[in-house]
Amino acid sequence: MEIENKSGVKTPEVKILKDGPIILKGFFRFRTSSGEETEKEHEILLCGCGKSGNKPYCDETHKKNVIKS
Repeated sequence: MEIENKSGVKTPEVKILKDGPIILKGFFRFRTSSGEETEKEHEILLCGCGKSGNKPYCDETHKKNVIKS
């Protein structure tokens, strides 16, 4: 659910999924190592299982390590 604040900007959202990633959704400012900045609405998936080969980002490794009983 996206909620707009008084200035009309969508409020950032954080979802923590059981056995999955942490999802950050909102308007972000990105800064490169050379200092260049861009701003855009984006969705970022962070690793929640600790096994991603691309930390801190989710690479969906959690899907491969599901224990089925």
